[in-house]
This record gives sequence, C-alpha cells and structure tokens, in this order.
Amino acid sequence: MVPEAVTRAVLAEEFPPAEAWAARHGWELSANLDGLRLQARTVHPLDGEPLLIIATFDGYRAVPPAWKLVDPETGETTNHSFPQPGPVGPGLSSIFHGSLVICAPWNLLAYSDHGGPHANWNGPSNWLNVNEGNRAVNIAEMLSTINVHLRTSPGRMG
Repeated sequence: MVPEAVTRAVLAEEFPPAEAWAARHGWELSANLDGLRLQARTVHPLDGEPLLIIATFDGYRAVPPAWKLVDPETGETTNHSFPQPGPVGPGLSSIFHGSLVICAPWNLLAYSDHGGPHANWNGPSNWLNVNEGNRAVNIAEMLSTINVHLRTSPGRMG
C-alpha cells in the first residue's frame, strides 16, 4: 500500500486545482489532508437541495479514491442523497448507479471486491488503465465528471 505521507503529498498537489474548479462551479470543497479525506458540497440542479460528496484517499494513486454521496445530516448513503441516472450522451452511461454507487473506474467502491458492480475492470489497482466508461485521473477531473452527470440527472433515487 502507498505510505500515507506519499498520498498526502499527492493530495497537496491535486487539491489546489480541484479547489479552483470547485470555486468556478459554485461548489464548496474542503480537505482533511491528515485524514486523507475530501468533502464537496453542491446542490442538485433540479431541486436545489444540498448534496454532500465524500471521498477517502487511502492508498491513492495505487488505487482510486472511494467516492460516495451521503445525506448531509446523517452522513449515510440513502436514496434521497443519491441522484438518478440521466442521459449523458450516445453510447455513454450515467455514473449514478441504481445500487447507490458512483460507477466509474476512478471510484474504489465501484469495484466488486469493494461492494460495487464491476469485476470486469481487473481490480482497483488497474484503475488508470480501464478504457471502458469515463476517464478521470485527478481530483478536479473526478469532480467535473460528477458535475456533468449531475447536470443530466432527472432527480433523486428516492
């Protein structure tokens, strides 16, 4: 596994561009580098209600971060905290999966050995080589991808 000091150094490098992206898009971004954790706050474009996105970065970049959408009050993933999948474009699927997981190679929780639906991506250590679906290789790109898919979401799962 990647030493925490190495992961912290990578996060310290990637956080400023991600923070700049968030500021340009009206998102609130905060990081706890010691805890290897990031929080992003935005609203669902359809209902204007808050969304809270949490990412943990244990072992990052050897494996992708673990991203989840949680209820801002309880910290739990619920139907109401999770956007419905929407039409993204021809031949593309939404990253918002019915099992309440962000389904993307850059989300550790999308891999079957971490409870997700994907056994076909050759494990999380292969995340930078997956050619299926969408690609994001740094925090700013991951947030941007979430934003693009959020803009096409027709509502919440529940």
